[in-house]
Amino acid sequence: MGTNLREFTKAVLSVVICLGISRQSHAQSVQEGNVWAPSSVKIDAKLTEWNNSLQANNKTTNLYYTIANDDKNLYLAVKSTDPSNNTKIVSGGITFTINTSGKKKEKDAFAVTFPVVNRSSMGNSFRQRGGMGGDMQRPDSAAMANMRTQLLATAKEITLKGFTDIPDSIVSIYNEYGIKAAVGYDNNGNFIYELALPLNHLGLSVGSAKELAYNIKVNGMQFGQRDGNEGNNSPDRAERGNGGNRSNRGSGFGGREISISAGRMNGRGGMSMQDMMSPTDFWGKYTLAKTK
Repeated sequence: MGTNLREFTKAVLSVVICLGISRQSHAQSVQEGNVWAPSSVKIDAKLTEWNNSLQANNKTTNLYYTIANDDKNLYLAVKSTDPSNNTKIVSGGITFTINTSGKKKEKDAFAVTFPVVNRSSMGNSFRQRGGMGGDMQRPDSAAMANMRTQLLATAKEITLKGFTDIPDSIVSIYNEYGIKAAVGYDNNGNFIYELALPLNHLGLSVGSAKELAYNIKVNGMQFGQRDGNEGNNSPDRAERGNGGNRSNRGSGFGGREISISAGRMNGRGGMSMQDMMSPTDFWGKYTLAKTK
């Protein structure tokens, strides 16, 4: 009887271990393999064409994401389900870096930062929530909807760096280069981000077997410079902030210096100001899919 019980226990443990491995594989932290983009793909901050299911869930950045391509573009689709992380993204944007040499290095890589949000509007939204010093009041649903509308209305610019045929600059989402980007919120309040980069601007084609290295970085709040300075949300500035932008500083929102407290963003377990200002990122590898 004892032998049978031991055998039964071993069998159960084996099933549990296999299930655990299966779940870990399904909830991968970095995307595995390549993806041919859906034929219906549209950069509209909706995940309908992705069946509302993205490939990987990265815990470092608190993002779900999929990288895909077709014969014309490289795509990045992102979803953030955490409200504090959503605010962090809107505050400093996401920088998507592609190194076509396959090296996990920002040197000689292409970098796109989006969204680049108007700081005056951002400052007004934070002040409406009770300021940035101490605990913020949790807004009601109407106030939250209004704040999202204001913020998204200002998300109209993209920072580009490292492109051989495009100057390092901030461009409109309605640009002549074919680069498309959009952000929005779904019905559950999740933050949605979509980006399309023409392969020709990256020096790539679907016939290439090159392995690309990519980095996805949530930059965090950017402080210490005022509106009108194009370096506010640049990839270089985000990188510098990784090590030295964690102390309390005045903000450039709306040209008004605001005292920052290192307290909680809200009184109910939200991100601390240090978390909000500290970039999070990860590297991965991707090879272009050749066919659907």
